[in-house]
Amino acid sequence: MIAAAVVVIGASPAYDPGSAAFAQGNSISGFVWGLERRPLADVNVELQDDMFATLQRTRTNHSGVYQFYNVPGGRLRIKILPYGTDYEPQEKEVEIINFTRDNGAGGLRRSGFSNEKHDFYLNLRRDAVASTTGTIFAQEIPADAKRLYDQAVEDLANKKEKEGLEGLKSALEIFPKYFYALDRLGNEYVRLRHFEAAEILLAIAVDVNPKGFRSWYGLAYARYSQKKYASALEATEKATVLNPTSPENLFLTGSLLRLTKKYDNAEKALLQAQKESGDRLPLVHWELALLYANNLNRPKDAANELKAFLKAQPDTKDAEMIKKLIVDLEAKAKA
Repeated sequence: MIAAAVVVIGASPAYDPGSAAFAQGNSISGFVWGLERRPLADVNVELQDDMFATLQRTRTNHSGVYQFYNVPGGRLRIKILPYGTDYEPQEKEVEIINFTRDNGAGGLRRSGFSNEKHDFYLNLRRDAVASTTGTIFAQEIPADAKRLYDQAVEDLANKKEKEGLEGLKSALEIFPKYFYALDRLGNEYVRLRHFEAAEILLAIAVDVNPKGFRSWYGLAYARYSQKKYASALEATEKATVLNPTSPENLFLTGSLLRLTKKYDNAEKALLQAQKESGDRLPLVHWELALLYANNLNRPKDAANELKAFLKAQPDTKDAEMIKKLIVDLEAKAKA
């Protein structure tokens, strides 16, 4: 059994966009923003070399963050490919220069790794029609509320958190059904772990706009964090209808299905999350290990998932404990 290990590691369906778990060598990361400076989830991003060959592919997470690790030096191109949305593609050229020095053995070694930050602000297509990930939601907004919202978004972008949160609240005082303000403030509260307030705001947001994927996901996470597993699962199901390939939502769905004892469906959701993420969510391996060891009596599979977790996140502070768990699980599988 590995249930006790969860407390030690503190694993949960939270995805940390600032994680440095894989930050070996050069890295490139940033946000992809859409209309009203809203983060765009599940947008395809490619990294190409100067000959237009694709080096890596990824997708933005629910916060609009993309990340590339182990990036080579030289001239590179980042391409944002918002398929199935109302936004135009965008690209940017970057150059990474690494210094080399004598390694003392007659050779050279690279040093001075670079961590590049490049954000993208996408433009709407001229023929834009409301669609999926980049869905546009139109409201008649009072001018004062719009001004407060725009300033609040700018404040948050400039790390002025107090001013930004107050600005969003003020915008909602003028126009309580302001969807973008409800969605942004609710998700900011999720980030700050004010889950009760987040649930209230995001429940209103999805009532105003039932097609707001990010609102449904944030609502699900707020409820999950308050151990309201059944209603959280209802919210992830709504989010899945809107965006069936979101790795974060599939991961949260699988975790909730495990907690509500729907084990076979939990495995399906988690394996799909693993497939859609391209293995960029190491906690999927951890959640599968919990499922296999504690619920499905498959210790060998649990051990394999923990091995995959360590491979993806080798610098975890609990590496030695996990290695011992692997040994115990493999022994149990042979017994």
